[in-house]
Formats: sequence, C-alpha cells, structure tokens
Amino acid sequence: MNNNRTIEAWQEGLNGDQPAFIRQAMQDFVQDAIRREFNRFIDADEYERTSDRKGLRNGTYERSLNTRVGTITLQVCRDRAGDFKTELFERYQRSEKALVLALVKMYLRGVSTRKVSGIVEQLCGFSVSKSQVSELTKKLDTDLEQWRSRPLTTKYMYLIFDARYEKVRENNKVVSRGFVTAIGITLEGVREVIGCWVINSESFDEWDRCLASLKKRGLEGVIYVVSDENQGLKNAIRKHFQGAQWQRCQVHFMRNFMSKLAKSELAEGIKLLQNVFAADTKEEALNRIKPLYDFLDTHKKENVRQWLEDSIEDTLAVYALPAEHRKKMRTTNMLERLNEELKRRSRVVRIFPNEESCLRLLSALCQETSEAWDGRRYLSEAS
Repeated sequence: MNNNRTIEAWQEGLNGDQPAFIRQAMQDFVQDAIRREFNRFIDADEYERTSDRKGLRNGTYERSLNTRVGTITLQVCRDRAGDFKTELFERYQRSEKALVLALVKMYLRGVSTRKVSGIVEQLCGFSVSKSQVSELTKKLDTDLEQWRSRPLTTKYMYLIFDARYEKVRENNKVVSRGFVTAIGITLEGVREVIGCWVINSESFDEWDRCLASLKKRGLEGVIYVVSDENQGLKNAIRKHFQGAQWQRCQVHFMRNFMSKLAKSELAEGIKLLQNVFAADTKEEALNRIKPLYDFLDTHKKENVRQWLEDSIEDTLAVYALPAEHRKKMRTTNMLERLNEELKRRSRVVRIFPNEESCLRLLSALCQETSEAWDGRRYLSEAS
C-alpha cells in the first residue's frame, strides 16, 4: 500500500467507526510484526527456498490478545519442530500475570468482584466477569493450603483462640459457619497466626479436630491458653494441652456479667469488677471481690453471685504469668482486632457462595496479617 492510499484509508477509518478501525489497525500491525519475527526465526521469507533456512513452516494457530482498544485475533506462525515462540506473548504473559495479581489484591483488599470487573474495563478496555475474578482467586488455594499446613518448628508458650461466624450458602440454603483463628506467641514474644479453620459449630469434636491438627504439625511448649467461655474448647484444651493454664477472657466475662444486671445496677457493678481485675496479685484480686459479693447480696442477686463464685477463678489464671505479660494476655483483644478486619472484608461479600470461598478469603487475610507481624516483638522476653 503506497503512502497516498494509506492516508486515504486512515481518513476513511477516522470518519467512520473509530474504535473498530483502530482495533483493526492494531491487529494488522501486530500480525505483521509476528510474521516478520517468524521470518527472522527460520531465516527465510514466505515461499522463499534457500539453503540457509533453519526450519519449515507448519501453518498457524489462532490466539486472542486483550488490549486497551479491545480484543484482537492473531494468526501465530508455527514451525514443524514447534520451537518458535513469539516474544510478544512472553511480554504479554508477564503483563497478564501482573494483572491477575492486581485483581487478587483488589479482591483481598475489600473490592467486590463486580467492582473489580468495572475497574479492569476502565483500565484495560475489556471486561472481566465476576465468575472470572472468582476463578482467579481460586489460584490462591494451593499457596494458602501450604501456609495453613506448614510445620510449626518453634515453641509457642501462649495460645489465643477465638471464633466468629459467617453466612455461607449450602444446598441452596444460607447457614452459619464458624471461622476459627489461633494465634501463637513464641518464647521470644513474637506473635503468629498458626491456624485457621471453618467449622460447623463450636462442639468438642470440632475443637478437637482443630487442636489435633496443630499438634500434628508440631505444636509444643504451650503453658497458657486464652479464649472465651466454651465447654467444647475447654475440654479439647484439657485433652491436648494437659497442664496448661486456661484463662477466660476478662472482657467477655465482663460482658456476661453486665448482661445479668439491671440497667440501674450497671455502673456500680462494672466499677467493682474492674477493681478486681486491676489487682496486682491474685490474692489481692480475691480480696477485692468481697465488696462485689456484698453489692450482689444487697440487690438480691443470689444467682449472679453463685455464677460469679463458680467462674471468677477462670479469669484470674493470668496471674501465673510474668507481670509484664498480664495486661496483653488477660483478654483476646488482640485477636478481636484481627476479627474486626476480617469482618470489614467479609461485610463486602455478605454471603459466601461456599465454605471454600470463606476459608480462602479469610485465611488469606490471616496470612497477610501474620506476615506483617513477623519479627516484631509483641511481649517482652521472660522466663
């Protein structure tokens, strides 16, 4: 095509369907580049017979390429030995991998699959369906499974457990499933997410399965466990960590206590219980509980007093730890903060399509958080 005809063709295209014209122009340009690259590879032009040629043509195969002006379809040359690989697609594959990584990162950061699709269309000129984004996120599964099942080669002296609930579709129904997180703290005072699971309920069997998997991976050295009150978990702890102290989260305990009081009794009752938990020693804490018993007797709260007598000891196990560790290890607050981040992200999803997607997203966030903690001391070293 001479220069005048080229100019005329461009003018005609620009006056008509511009996007289609530009897409076709790019397709012709890239197709010509592939043809020239192949000719250099075999050292011969099409239909040229020379003694120096390095291979024989073997037709073409079709390949689509997504660009900012739309999808173009190319005929890629092929040699009989199958050695030719165009550099164009290698560069494209690197860009494609970067795009896939960006899509997954957007999803994990809280961008819904619908919004991810819209962002890609704006940036790249082609659309990605919600199902395609979901398929891309499934590529995380192998890496996440390796992380969840990694050997635990160090000793963890303290453990913190907590469960939160998510809505999951199962057999055309929406059901509630627990997402359990376990945080371990090493002898050096560094914290790490060492386990996470989706469970049907907080029964002994489910907790038994979770704790057994930790021990199978090499967990040892546990002397202290913090959690909310759950009989199934308590029984599983007794089975797997014999001799370890169990601490009932003081914040959860206080919420339970508040639920048993009348509104007019809350202010004084909370102040008395906080005074117990502020004691420097266990003996002092037990002495400070006497005014709380008197308060309950005055308000005729015999059932609450009995409940308090039966359960207060579980909240005071923290006094067995070094004084500098007690403030951070008397509650599950540190894990509650992680749960808030999980909730922020899962709120975007609202209802997970299945258990696998729930485990995939939340464990990916746990892995990211755990890696951010790596090497950062949470507790001071103590014997």
